[in-house]
Amino acid sequence: MAVSNEFIEEVRSRNDIVAVAGEYINLKKSGRNYTALCPFHNEKTPSFMVSPEKQIFHCFGCQQGGNVFTFVMKLDNLSFMEAVEKLAKRAGLAIPAAARSKEAAEKNREREELYAANELAAKYYEYCLKELTEAKTAQNYLRQRGLSAEIIKKFRIGYAPQSGDKFLKAALGKSAKPEVLQKAGLLNSNGNRYYDYFRGRVMYPISDAKGKIIAFGARTLDDAKQPKYLNTAETHLFSKSKILYGLNLASSAIRKTGQVLLLEGYMDVIACHQFGLENSIASMGVALTPEQIELVKRYCSKIVIIYDSDQAGVAATLRGLDLLIDSGLEVKVAVQKSAKDPDEFLHKEGPAAFTTIIQKALSLIEYRLEQSISLADLNTVQGKVFVVNEILPLIARIKNIVEQKSEVHRLAQRLNLNEETILSQLEKIADKGFRKKVSQSIQEETTSENGFIKAQHNLVQLFLSDASLYQQWNEQIAPEDITEPDLKNILEAMSVIAKKQPVFTPSEIIDYLQNERLTGIIAKLAFSTAAGEQASKQAGELIDSIKRWHKKERYKILAEEISRKLDAEGTVDPALMQEYKELTQIFKGSRN
Repeated sequence: MAVSNEFIEEVRSRNDIVAVAGEYINLKKSGRNYTALCPFHNEKTPSFMVSPEKQIFHCFGCQQGGNVFTFVMKLDNLSFMEAVEKLAKRAGLAIPAAARSKEAAEKNREREELYAANELAAKYYEYCLKELTEAKTAQNYLRQRGLSAEIIKKFRIGYAPQSGDKFLKAALGKSAKPEVLQKAGLLNSNGNRYYDYFRGRVMYPISDAKGKIIAFGARTLDDAKQPKYLNTAETHLFSKSKILYGLNLASSAIRKTGQVLLLEGYMDVIACHQFGLENSIASMGVALTPEQIELVKRYCSKIVIIYDSDQAGVAATLRGLDLLIDSGLEVKVAVQKSAKDPDEFLHKEGPAAFTTIIQKALSLIEYRLEQSISLADLNTVQGKVFVVNEILPLIARIKNIVEQKSEVHRLAQRLNLNEETILSQLEKIADKGFRKKVSQSIQEETTSENGFIKAQHNLVQLFLSDASLYQQWNEQIAPEDITEPDLKNILEAMSVIAKKQPVFTPSEIIDYLQNERLTGIIAKLAFSTAAGEQASKQAGELIDSIKRWHKKERYKILAEEISRKLDAEGTVDPALMQEYKELTQIFKGSRN
Protein backbone atom coordinates (compact mmCIF):
# COMPACT_ATOMS: atom_id res chain seq x y z
CA MET A 1 0.00 0.00 0.00
CA ALA A 2 1.33 3.46 -0.92
CA VAL A 3 -0.24 6.79 -0.09
CA SER A 4 0.74 10.33 -0.95
CA ASN A 5 3.06 12.39 1.21
CA GLU A 6 0.19 14.83 1.63
CA PHE A 7 -2.00 12.13 3.16
CA ILE A 8 0.79 10.99 5.50
CA GLU A 9 1.29 14.59 6.59
CA GLU A 10 -2.43 14.95 7.26
CA VAL A 11 -2.43 11.77 9.36
CA ARG A 12 0.57 13.05 11.30
CA SER A 13 -0.99 16.44 11.90
CA ARG A 14 -4.20 14.83 13.19
CA ASN A 15 -2.35 12.59 15.65
CA ASP A 16 -0.52 14.58 18.29
CA ILE A 17 2.29 12.39 19.59
CA VAL A 18 1.59 13.32 23.23
CA ALA A 19 -2.04 12.22 22.89
CA VAL A 20 -1.13 9.01 21.08
CA ALA A 21 1.72 8.08 23.42
CA GLY A 22 -0.52 8.90 26.38
CA GLU A 23 -2.86 6.11 25.30
CA TYR A 24 -0.02 3.61 25.77
CA ILE A 25 2.12 4.94 28.61
CA ASN A 26 1.82 7.18 31.66
CA LEU A 27 3.20 10.59 30.62
CA LYS A 28 4.08 13.35 33.06
CA LYS A 29 4.71 17.00 32.17
CA SER A 30 8.32 18.05 32.62
CA GLY A 31 9.03 21.58 31.46
CA ARG A 32 8.36 21.84 27.72
CA ASN A 33 8.35 18.05 27.31
CA TYR A 34 6.75 14.94 28.81
CA THR A 35 8.55 12.07 30.52
CA ALA A 36 7.71 8.43 31.24
CA LEU A 37 9.25 5.07 31.95
CA CYS A 38 10.47 3.78 28.61
CA PRO A 39 8.14 1.14 27.09
CA PHE A 40 11.04 -0.31 25.10
CA HIS A 41 13.41 -1.31 27.91
CA ASN A 42 13.41 -1.85 31.66
CA GLU A 43 14.15 1.16 33.85
CA LYS A 44 13.17 2.62 37.20
CA THR A 45 13.99 6.27 36.50
CA PRO A 46 12.16 7.83 33.54
CA SER A 47 14.48 8.53 30.62
CA PHE A 48 11.81 8.50 27.90
CA MET A 49 10.85 11.94 26.60
CA VAL A 50 8.16 13.21 24.24
CA SER A 51 8.34 16.64 22.64
CA PRO A 52 4.98 18.25 21.73
CA GLU A 53 6.84 20.97 19.79
CA LYS A 54 8.94 18.66 17.63
CA GLN A 55 6.41 15.79 17.65
CA ILE A 56 9.09 13.22 18.41
CA PHE A 57 10.15 10.92 21.24
CA HIS A 58 13.54 9.76 22.45
CA CYS A 59 14.78 7.48 25.22
CA PHE A 60 18.12 8.54 26.65
CA GLY A 61 18.49 5.05 28.11
CA CYS A 62 18.03 2.67 25.18
CA GLN A 63 18.39 5.34 22.43
CA GLN A 64 15.08 4.45 20.78
CA GLY A 65 13.46 7.41 19.09
CA GLY A 66 11.19 8.61 16.33
CA ASN A 67 7.86 10.24 15.57
CA VAL A 68 4.25 9.21 16.10
CA PHE A 69 4.41 6.62 13.30
CA THR A 70 7.61 5.10 14.68
CA PHE A 71 6.11 4.94 18.18
CA VAL A 72 3.05 2.99 17.02
CA MET A 73 5.17 0.77 14.75
CA LYS A 74 7.45 -0.26 17.61
CA LEU A 75 4.79 -0.79 20.26
CA ASP A 76 2.22 -2.54 18.07
CA ASN A 77 4.77 -4.34 15.87
CA LEU A 78 3.41 -2.77 12.68
CA SER A 79 4.90 -1.80 9.34
CA PHE A 80 5.02 1.88 8.43
CA MET A 81 1.89 1.70 6.28
CA GLU A 82 0.06 -0.33 8.94
CA ALA A 83 0.87 2.42 11.44
CA VAL A 84 -0.36 5.06 8.96
CA GLU A 85 -3.59 3.10 8.55
CA LYS A 86 -4.09 2.70 12.29
CA LEU A 87 -3.49 6.38 13.00
CA ALA A 88 -5.66 7.40 10.07
CA LYS A 89 -8.49 5.35 11.52
CA ARG A 90 -7.87 6.93 14.94
CA ALA A 91 -8.22 10.38 13.34
CA GLY A 92 -11.32 9.41 11.37
CA LEU A 93 -9.52 9.55 8.03
CA ALA A 94 -10.25 7.03 5.30
CA ILE A 95 -7.30 5.45 3.49
CA PRO A 96 -7.66 6.20 -0.23
CA ALA A 97 -9.06 3.08 -1.88
CA ALA A 98 -6.34 3.06 -4.52
CA ALA A 99 -3.68 2.91 -1.82
CA ARG A 100 -4.76 -0.42 -0.33
CA SER A 101 -2.82 -3.42 -1.57
CA LYS A 102 -4.76 -6.62 -2.02
CA GLU A 103 -2.78 -8.32 0.75
CA ALA A 104 -3.24 -5.48 3.25
CA ALA A 105 -6.93 -5.17 2.45
CA GLU A 106 -7.41 -8.92 2.92
CA LYS A 107 -5.57 -8.90 6.25
CA ASN A 108 -7.64 -5.99 7.50
CA ARG A 109 -10.88 -7.61 6.31
CA GLU A 110 -10.05 -10.85 8.14
CA ARG A 111 -9.34 -9.03 11.42
CA GLU A 112 -12.58 -7.06 11.17
CA GLU A 113 -14.51 -10.29 10.51
CA LEU A 114 -13.01 -11.86 13.63
CA TYR A 115 -13.86 -8.81 15.72
CA ALA A 116 -17.42 -8.90 14.38
CA ALA A 117 -17.72 -12.63 15.12
CA ASN A 118 -16.65 -12.16 18.74
CA GLU A 119 -18.99 -9.19 19.19
CA LEU A 120 -21.87 -11.23 17.75
CA ALA A 121 -21.07 -14.06 20.19
CA ALA A 122 -20.87 -11.70 23.16
CA LYS A 123 -24.31 -10.25 22.42
CA TYR A 124 -25.74 -13.74 21.97
CA TYR A 125 -24.31 -15.02 25.28
CA GLU A 126 -25.58 -11.91 27.08
CA TYR A 127 -29.05 -12.53 25.66
CA CYS A 128 -28.96 -16.20 26.72
CA LEU A 129 -28.04 -15.33 30.31
CA LYS A 130 -31.02 -13.01 30.59
CA GLU A 131 -33.65 -14.88 28.60
CA LEU A 132 -33.09 -18.65 28.50
CA THR A 133 -34.78 -20.83 31.08
CA GLU A 134 -31.74 -23.09 31.28
CA ALA A 135 -29.66 -20.05 32.24
CA LYS A 136 -31.25 -20.04 35.74
CA THR A 137 -28.35 -22.18 36.96
CA ALA A 138 -25.88 -19.62 35.63
CA GLN A 139 -27.85 -16.74 37.14
CA ASN A 140 -27.88 -18.50 40.51
CA TYR A 141 -24.16 -19.15 40.29
CA LEU A 142 -23.41 -15.48 39.63
CA ARG A 143 -25.77 -14.42 42.39
CA GLN A 144 -24.05 -16.79 44.82
CA ARG A 145 -20.72 -15.26 43.83
CA GLY A 146 -22.13 -11.90 44.90
CA LEU A 147 -22.22 -10.22 41.48
CA SER A 148 -24.60 -7.32 40.99
CA ALA A 149 -26.62 -6.74 37.82
CA GLU A 150 -24.51 -3.65 37.14
CA ILE A 151 -21.18 -5.50 37.30
CA ILE A 152 -22.54 -8.32 35.13
CA LYS A 153 -23.46 -5.73 32.53
CA LYS A 154 -20.15 -3.89 32.86
CA PHE A 155 -18.14 -7.05 32.14
CA ARG A 156 -20.72 -8.34 29.63
CA ILE A 157 -20.94 -11.73 31.31
CA GLY A 158 -23.12 -14.23 29.45
CA TYR A 159 -24.12 -17.85 29.16
CA ALA A 160 -23.46 -20.47 26.46
CA PRO A 161 -26.36 -22.99 26.12
CA GLN A 162 -25.86 -26.73 26.57
CA SER A 163 -26.95 -27.52 23.02
CA GLY A 164 -24.17 -28.09 20.53
CA ASP A 165 -25.55 -25.82 17.82
CA LYS A 166 -27.68 -23.05 19.33
CA PHE A 167 -25.05 -20.39 18.87
CA LEU A 168 -24.26 -21.70 15.39
CA LYS A 169 -27.91 -21.42 14.32
CA ALA A 170 -28.25 -17.94 15.82
CA ALA A 171 -25.04 -16.78 14.10
CA LEU A 172 -26.10 -18.21 10.74
CA GLY A 173 -29.36 -16.30 11.16
CA LYS A 174 -27.23 -13.14 11.31
CA SER A 175 -25.44 -14.15 8.08
CA ALA A 176 -22.21 -15.11 9.87
CA LYS A 177 -19.83 -17.45 8.03
CA PRO A 178 -19.06 -20.74 9.85
CA GLU A 179 -15.43 -20.69 8.70
CA VAL A 180 -14.97 -17.22 10.21
CA LEU A 181 -16.61 -18.30 13.48
CA GLN A 182 -14.24 -21.26 13.61
CA LYS A 183 -11.21 -18.99 13.02
CA ALA A 184 -12.45 -16.88 15.92
CA GLY A 185 -12.45 -19.99 18.14
CA LEU A 186 -16.24 -20.05 18.55
CA LEU A 187 -16.91 -23.26 16.61
CA ASN A 188 -15.34 -26.67 16.23
CA SER A 189 -15.79 -28.92 13.21
CA ASN A 190 -16.04 -32.61 12.59
CA GLY A 191 -15.69 -33.17 8.89
CA ASN A 192 -18.25 -30.86 7.26
CA ARG A 193 -20.24 -30.46 10.46
CA TYR A 194 -19.77 -27.40 12.68
CA TYR A 195 -20.75 -27.26 16.35
CA ASP A 196 -20.47 -24.79 19.26
CA TYR A 197 -17.11 -24.71 21.04
CA PHE A 198 -18.56 -23.33 24.30
CA ARG A 199 -21.49 -25.20 25.85
CA GLY A 200 -23.17 -25.01 29.25
CA ARG A 201 -20.76 -22.41 30.61
CA VAL A 202 -20.72 -18.91 32.10
CA MET A 203 -19.00 -16.70 29.52
CA TYR A 204 -16.48 -13.94 30.28
CA PRO A 205 -15.59 -11.84 27.21
CA ILE A 206 -11.88 -10.99 26.95
CA SER A 207 -11.11 -7.62 25.34
CA ASP A 208 -7.96 -5.99 24.08
CA ALA A 209 -6.75 -2.70 25.55
CA LYS A 210 -9.07 -0.78 23.21
CA GLY A 211 -12.16 -2.69 24.37
CA LYS A 212 -12.64 -4.92 21.32
CA ILE A 213 -13.63 -8.47 22.23
CA ILE A 214 -10.97 -10.90 21.02
CA ALA A 215 -11.71 -14.10 22.99
CA PHE A 216 -13.73 -15.69 25.79
CA GLY A 217 -13.09 -17.38 29.08
CA ALA A 218 -15.75 -19.93 30.04
CA ARG A 219 -16.48 -21.44 33.46
CA THR A 220 -18.32 -24.75 33.76
CA LEU A 221 -21.40 -24.93 36.00
CA ASP A 222 -20.75 -28.60 36.67
CA ASP A 223 -17.59 -28.98 38.77
CA ALA A 224 -17.35 -32.61 37.67
CA LYS A 225 -16.87 -31.38 34.12
CA GLN A 226 -13.30 -30.61 33.19
CA PRO A 227 -11.63 -28.34 32.44
CA LYS A 228 -13.16 -26.00 34.99
CA TYR A 229 -12.15 -22.99 32.90
CA LEU A 230 -11.89 -23.06 29.12
CA ASN A 231 -10.38 -20.26 27.04
CA THR A 232 -10.60 -19.48 23.35
CA ALA A 233 -7.71 -21.14 21.57
CA GLU A 234 -4.99 -18.91 20.10
CA THR A 235 -6.26 -16.92 17.10
CA HIS A 236 -5.03 -14.07 14.91
CA LEU A 237 -6.52 -11.73 17.51
CA PHE A 238 -5.86 -13.57 20.76
CA SER A 239 -2.63 -14.66 22.42
CA LYS A 240 -3.04 -15.39 26.12
CA SER A 241 0.52 -14.35 26.96
CA LYS A 242 -0.01 -10.87 25.49
CA ILE A 243 -3.36 -9.96 27.08
CA LEU A 244 -4.30 -8.72 30.53
CA TYR A 245 -7.93 -9.34 31.45
CA GLY A 246 -9.89 -6.20 32.31
CA LEU A 247 -7.26 -3.73 31.11
CA ASN A 248 -9.75 -1.93 28.87
CA LEU A 249 -11.98 -1.25 31.89
CA ALA A 250 -9.12 -0.51 34.29
CA SER A 251 -6.88 1.76 32.20
CA SER A 252 -8.46 5.03 33.35
CA ALA A 253 -8.23 4.09 37.04
CA ILE A 254 -4.67 2.81 36.59
CA ARG A 255 -3.54 6.14 35.16
CA LYS A 256 -5.41 8.01 37.88
CA THR A 257 -3.92 6.00 40.76
CA GLY A 258 -0.54 5.41 39.13
CA GLN A 259 -0.77 1.80 40.23
CA VAL A 260 -2.11 -1.50 38.94
CA LEU A 261 -3.46 -4.37 41.05
CA LEU A 262 -2.51 -7.61 39.33
CA LEU A 263 -4.75 -10.56 40.13
CA GLU A 264 -5.01 -14.14 38.93
CA GLY A 265 -8.53 -14.73 37.61
CA TYR A 266 -11.66 -13.25 36.09
CA MET A 267 -13.72 -13.32 39.28
CA ASP A 268 -10.97 -11.60 41.27
CA VAL A 269 -10.95 -8.69 38.83
CA ILE A 270 -14.74 -8.50 38.67
CA ALA A 271 -15.01 -8.51 42.48
CA CYS A 272 -12.41 -5.75 42.80
CA HIS A 273 -14.26 -3.57 40.31
CA GLN A 274 -17.54 -4.19 42.12
CA PHE A 275 -15.96 -3.03 45.38
CA GLY A 276 -14.50 0.12 43.79
CA LEU A 277 -10.94 -1.10 43.14
CA GLU A 278 -11.12 -0.39 39.43
CA ASN A 279 -7.37 -0.41 38.75
CA SER A 280 -7.49 -4.23 38.85
CA ILE A 281 -6.51 -6.57 36.02
CA ALA A 282 -5.59 -10.27 35.75
CA SER A 283 -2.88 -12.34 34.13
CA MET A 284 -5.50 -15.06 33.62
CA GLY A 285 -3.93 -17.70 35.82
CA VAL A 286 -0.47 -17.77 34.24
CA ALA A 287 2.84 -16.37 35.44
CA LEU A 288 3.56 -12.96 34.00
CA THR A 289 5.16 -12.83 30.57
CA PRO A 290 7.53 -10.16 29.17
CA GLU A 291 4.74 -8.97 26.85
CA GLN A 292 2.34 -8.49 29.76
CA ILE A 293 4.95 -6.61 31.77
CA GLU A 294 5.59 -4.26 28.86
CA LEU A 295 1.84 -3.74 28.58
CA VAL A 296 1.64 -2.71 32.24
CA LYS A 297 4.52 -0.28 31.79
CA ARG A 298 2.57 1.64 29.17
CA TYR A 299 0.12 2.71 31.86
CA CYS A 300 1.98 3.06 35.15
CA SER A 301 5.21 2.37 37.03
CA LYS A 302 3.80 0.63 40.13
CA ILE A 303 2.31 -2.84 40.41
CA VAL A 304 0.92 -4.81 43.37
CA ILE A 305 0.57 -8.55 42.86
CA ILE A 306 -2.33 -10.18 44.71
CA TYR A 307 -2.44 -13.80 43.63
CA ASP A 308 -4.27 -16.62 45.37
CA SER A 309 -2.93 -17.62 48.77
CA ASP A 310 -2.59 -21.30 47.88
CA GLN A 311 0.65 -22.92 46.75
CA ALA A 312 -0.21 -22.38 43.08
CA GLY A 313 -0.59 -18.65 43.65
CA VAL A 314 2.74 -18.49 45.49
CA ALA A 315 4.39 -20.45 42.69
CA ALA A 316 2.95 -18.09 40.06
CA THR A 317 4.35 -15.09 41.91
CA LEU A 318 7.77 -16.69 42.19
CA ARG A 319 7.80 -17.63 38.50
CA GLY A 320 7.35 -13.99 37.54
CA LEU A 321 9.96 -12.79 40.02
CA ASP A 322 12.97 -12.79 37.69
CA LEU A 323 11.19 -10.78 35.01
CA LEU A 324 9.77 -8.31 37.51
CA ILE A 325 13.09 -7.58 39.21
CA ASP A 326 14.50 -6.39 35.90
CA SER A 327 11.30 -4.70 34.73
CA GLY A 328 11.96 -1.21 36.05
CA LEU A 329 8.57 -1.29 37.77
CA GLU A 330 8.07 -0.66 41.47
CA VAL A 331 6.72 -4.09 42.39
CA LYS A 332 5.10 -5.25 45.62
CA VAL A 333 3.31 -8.42 46.70
CA ALA A 334 0.21 -8.25 48.90
CA VAL A 335 -0.16 -11.28 51.16
CA GLN A 336 -3.69 -12.28 52.18
CA LYS A 337 -4.11 -15.39 54.31
CA SER A 338 -7.69 -15.29 55.57
CA ALA A 339 -9.18 -16.31 52.19
CA LYS A 340 -8.13 -18.42 49.23
CA ASP A 341 -8.34 -15.56 46.72
CA PRO A 342 -9.09 -11.80 46.49
CA ASP A 343 -12.71 -12.48 45.45
CA GLU A 344 -13.41 -14.45 48.63
CA PHE A 345 -11.44 -11.97 50.74
CA LEU A 346 -13.44 -8.97 49.52
CA HIS A 347 -16.79 -10.61 50.20
CA LYS A 348 -15.61 -11.86 53.57
CA GLU A 349 -13.52 -8.94 54.90
CA GLY A 350 -14.61 -6.00 52.75
CA PRO A 351 -12.73 -3.41 50.65
CA ALA A 352 -11.23 -1.54 53.64
CA ALA A 353 -9.40 -4.66 54.83
CA PHE A 354 -8.33 -5.38 51.27
CA THR A 355 -6.91 -1.86 50.94
CA THR A 356 -4.97 -2.44 54.16
CA ILE A 357 -3.19 -5.52 52.82
CA ILE A 358 -2.33 -3.55 49.68
CA GLN A 359 -0.79 -0.81 51.82
CA LYS A 360 1.21 -3.43 53.74
CA ALA A 361 2.42 -5.15 50.57
CA LEU A 362 6.00 -6.44 50.58
CA SER A 363 8.70 -5.63 48.10
CA LEU A 364 9.69 -8.48 45.79
CA ILE A 365 12.87 -9.14 47.76
CA GLU A 366 10.95 -9.06 51.06
CA TYR A 367 8.39 -11.49 49.69
CA ARG A 368 11.05 -13.87 48.40
CA LEU A 369 12.91 -13.56 51.71
CA GLU A 370 9.83 -14.52 53.71
CA GLN A 371 9.15 -17.45 51.39
CA SER A 372 12.73 -18.67 51.76
CA ILE A 373 12.70 -18.30 55.54
CA SER A 374 9.50 -20.35 55.71
CA LEU A 375 11.42 -23.23 54.10
CA ALA A 376 14.53 -22.99 56.28
CA ASP A 377 15.59 -23.61 59.87
CA LEU A 378 17.27 -20.39 60.93
CA ASN A 379 18.62 -22.08 64.04
CA THR A 380 21.15 -23.84 61.83
CA VAL A 381 24.04 -22.58 59.72
CA GLN A 382 22.70 -24.59 56.79
CA GLY A 383 19.34 -22.82 57.06
CA LYS A 384 20.93 -19.38 56.96
CA VAL A 385 23.18 -20.38 54.06
CA PHE A 386 20.10 -21.58 52.15
CA VAL A 387 18.34 -18.23 52.60
CA VAL A 388 21.44 -16.21 51.69
CA ASN A 389 21.96 -18.28 48.54
CA GLU A 390 18.30 -17.76 47.58
CA ILE A 391 18.24 -14.00 48.11
CA LEU A 392 21.69 -12.62 47.28
CA PRO A 393 21.50 -13.32 43.51
CA LEU A 394 18.31 -11.23 43.46
CA ILE A 395 19.91 -8.41 45.47
CA ALA A 396 22.91 -8.46 43.12
CA ARG A 397 20.61 -7.59 40.22
CA ILE A 398 19.40 -4.38 41.89
CA LYS A 399 21.18 -1.57 40.04
CA ASN A 400 20.54 1.18 42.59
CA ILE A 401 23.29 0.94 45.22
CA VAL A 402 21.10 2.50 47.95
CA GLU A 403 18.33 -0.03 47.37
CA GLN A 404 20.89 -2.80 47.27
CA LYS A 405 22.41 -1.86 50.62
CA SER A 406 18.95 -1.48 52.14
CA GLU A 407 18.09 -5.05 51.15
CA VAL A 408 21.42 -6.31 52.52
CA HIS A 409 20.64 -4.59 55.83
CA ARG A 410 17.19 -6.22 55.92
CA LEU A 411 18.67 -9.66 55.17
CA ALA A 412 21.33 -9.26 57.86
CA GLN A 413 18.73 -8.31 60.44
CA ARG A 414 16.38 -11.19 59.62
CA LEU A 415 19.19 -13.75 59.77
CA ASN A 416 21.08 -12.10 62.64
CA LEU A 417 24.24 -11.90 60.54
CA ASN A 418 26.93 -9.26 60.13
CA GLU A 419 26.28 -6.97 57.15
CA GLU A 420 29.94 -7.08 56.13
CA THR A 421 29.73 -10.85 55.83
CA ILE A 422 26.78 -10.59 53.46
CA LEU A 423 28.39 -7.78 51.47
CA SER A 424 31.51 -9.89 51.08
CA GLN A 425 29.43 -12.75 49.71
CA LEU A 426 27.57 -10.32 47.46
CA GLU A 427 30.87 -9.25 45.91
CA LYS A 428 31.61 -12.84 44.95
CA ILE A 429 28.33 -13.47 43.16
CA ALA A 430 27.95 -10.04 41.54
CA ASP A 431 27.31 -10.18 37.83
CA LYS A 432 30.82 -9.70 36.42
CA GLY A 433 29.44 -9.49 32.90
CA PHE A 434 27.32 -6.53 33.87
CA ARG A 435 30.22 -4.81 35.61
CA LYS A 436 32.41 -5.39 32.56
CA LYS A 437 29.71 -3.98 30.29
CA VAL A 438 29.41 -0.85 32.45
CA SER A 439 33.18 -0.44 32.49
CA GLN A 440 33.35 -0.71 28.70
CA SER A 441 30.49 1.76 28.36
CA ILE A 442 32.25 4.30 30.57
CA GLN A 443 35.47 3.83 28.61
CA GLU A 444 33.66 4.35 25.31
CA GLU A 445 31.95 7.48 26.59
CA THR A 446 35.26 9.02 27.69
CA THR A 447 36.88 8.38 24.32
CA SER A 448 37.09 11.76 22.60
CA GLU A 449 35.79 12.37 19.07
CA ASN A 450 38.02 14.47 16.85
CA GLY A 451 37.02 18.07 16.25
CA PHE A 452 35.92 17.51 12.67
CA ILE A 453 33.43 14.77 13.55
CA LYS A 454 32.12 16.91 16.40
CA ALA A 455 31.66 19.86 14.06
CA GLN A 456 29.55 17.75 11.65
CA HIS A 457 27.54 16.35 14.53
CA ASN A 458 26.89 19.76 16.08
CA LEU A 459 25.95 21.37 12.77
CA VAL A 460 23.32 18.75 11.88
CA GLN A 461 22.10 18.98 15.46
CA LEU A 462 21.59 22.73 15.08
CA PHE A 463 19.72 22.29 11.80
CA LEU A 464 17.39 19.76 13.43
CA SER A 465 16.78 22.10 16.36
CA ASP A 466 15.81 24.96 14.06
CA ALA A 467 15.01 24.41 10.38
CA SER A 468 15.37 28.15 9.68
CA LEU A 469 19.10 27.78 10.33
CA TYR A 470 19.33 25.28 7.51
CA GLN A 471 17.52 27.69 5.18
CA GLN A 472 19.98 30.38 6.17
CA TRP A 473 23.15 28.34 5.72
CA ASN A 474 22.30 25.57 3.23
CA GLU A 475 24.09 27.27 0.33
CA GLN A 476 27.29 27.27 2.37
CA ILE A 477 27.29 23.57 3.17
CA ALA A 478 26.54 20.57 0.96
CA PRO A 479 25.92 16.93 1.91
CA GLU A 480 29.22 16.12 0.16
CA ASP A 481 31.02 18.19 2.81
CA ILE A 482 29.86 15.73 5.48
CA THR A 483 31.97 12.59 5.79
CA GLU A 484 29.95 10.78 8.46
CA PRO A 485 27.52 8.59 6.40
CA ASP A 486 24.55 8.86 8.76
CA LEU A 487 24.87 12.63 9.13
CA LYS A 488 25.32 12.97 5.38
CA ASN A 489 22.08 11.04 4.75
CA ILE A 490 20.20 13.28 7.18
CA LEU A 491 21.54 16.43 5.51
CA GLU A 492 20.60 15.04 2.07
CA ALA A 493 17.04 14.47 3.33
CA MET A 494 16.93 18.08 4.55
CA SER A 495 18.09 19.25 1.15
CA VAL A 496 15.33 17.34 -0.67
CA ILE A 497 12.56 18.40 1.71
CA ALA A 498 13.69 22.04 1.80
CA LYS A 499 13.19 22.31 -1.98
CA LYS A 500 9.48 21.58 -1.49
CA GLN A 501 8.82 23.55 1.68
CA PRO A 502 10.74 26.25 3.56
CA VAL A 503 10.06 24.77 7.00
CA PHE A 504 10.39 21.12 7.98
CA THR A 505 10.35 19.13 11.19
CA PRO A 506 12.50 16.24 12.46
CA SER A 507 9.36 14.10 12.17
CA GLU A 508 9.17 14.77 8.41
CA ILE A 509 12.83 13.84 7.97
CA ILE A 510 12.18 10.58 9.82
CA ASP A 511 9.30 9.76 7.47
CA TYR A 512 11.34 10.64 4.42
CA LEU A 513 14.25 8.38 5.35
CA GLN A 514 12.27 5.51 6.95
CA ASN A 515 15.46 4.05 8.38
CA GLU A 516 15.36 2.70 11.94
CA ARG A 517 18.99 3.55 12.76
CA LEU A 518 18.72 7.07 11.33
CA THR A 519 15.40 7.56 13.12
CA GLY A 520 17.10 6.99 16.47
CA ILE A 521 19.94 9.38 15.57
CA ILE A 522 17.55 12.12 14.41
CA ALA A 523 15.44 11.86 17.56
CA LYS A 524 18.50 12.01 19.79
CA LEU A 525 19.97 15.03 17.98
CA ALA A 526 16.63 16.84 17.82
CA PHE A 527 16.16 16.45 21.59
CA SER A 528 19.32 18.42 22.23
CA THR A 529 19.10 21.90 23.65
CA ALA A 530 17.12 24.16 21.35
CA ALA A 531 19.04 26.59 19.22
CA GLY A 532 19.74 29.81 21.10
CA GLU A 533 20.36 33.42 20.12
CA GLN A 534 23.93 32.64 19.05
CA ALA A 535 22.88 29.60 16.99
CA SER A 536 23.33 31.33 13.62
CA LYS A 537 26.83 32.46 14.52
CA GLN A 538 27.64 29.00 15.83
CA ALA A 539 26.40 27.38 12.61
CA GLY A 540 28.66 29.66 10.57
CA GLU A 541 31.65 28.82 12.74
CA LEU A 542 30.95 25.09 12.44
CA ILE A 543 30.71 25.35 8.65
CA ASP A 544 34.03 27.26 8.60
CA SER A 545 35.57 24.51 10.72
CA ILE A 546 34.29 21.79 8.36
CA LYS A 547 35.50 23.69 5.29
CA ARG A 548 38.90 24.28 6.93
CA TRP A 549 39.24 20.56 7.66
CA HIS A 550 38.58 19.71 4.01
CA LYS A 551 41.22 22.24 2.94
CA LYS A 552 43.66 20.72 5.39
CA GLU A 553 43.03 17.25 3.96
CA ARG A 554 43.49 18.64 0.46
CA TYR A 555 46.72 20.26 1.60
CA LYS A 556 48.06 16.91 2.83
CA ILE A 557 47.07 15.17 -0.40
CA LEU A 558 48.72 17.87 -2.54
CA ALA A 559 51.93 17.70 -0.52
CA GLU A 560 52.16 13.94 -1.08
CA GLU A 561 51.26 14.22 -4.78
CA ILE A 562 53.77 17.01 -5.46
CA SER A 563 56.51 15.13 -3.62
CA ARG A 564 55.76 11.97 -5.60
CA LYS A 565 55.78 13.81 -8.96
CA LEU A 566 59.03 15.60 -8.20
CA ASP A 567 60.71 12.30 -7.34
CA ALA A 568 59.34 10.56 -10.42
CA GLU A 569 59.27 13.28 -13.07
CA GLY A 570 61.20 16.24 -11.68
CA THR A 571 58.35 18.57 -12.54
CA VAL A 572 54.88 19.49 -11.24
CA ASP A 573 51.73 20.92 -12.84
CA PRO A 574 51.83 24.70 -12.19
CA ALA A 575 48.14 24.70 -11.24
CA LEU A 576 48.79 22.11 -8.52
CA MET A 577 51.75 24.08 -7.23
CA GLN A 578 49.71 27.29 -7.16
CA GLU A 579 46.95 25.57 -5.19
CA TYR A 580 49.55 24.19 -2.80
CA LYS A 581 51.06 27.64 -2.25
CA GLU A 582 47.66 29.15 -1.49
CA LEU A 583 46.91 26.45 1.04
CA THR A 584 50.37 26.80 2.54
CA GLN A 585 49.63 30.46 3.12
CA ILE A 586 46.40 29.54 4.91
CA PHE A 587 47.99 26.93 7.17
CA LYS A 588 51.36 28.65 7.64
CA GLY A 589 52.10 28.61 11.32
CA SER A 590 48.91 26.69 12.07
CA ARG A 591 49.07 23.69 14.38
CA ASN A 592 45.57 22.51 13.34
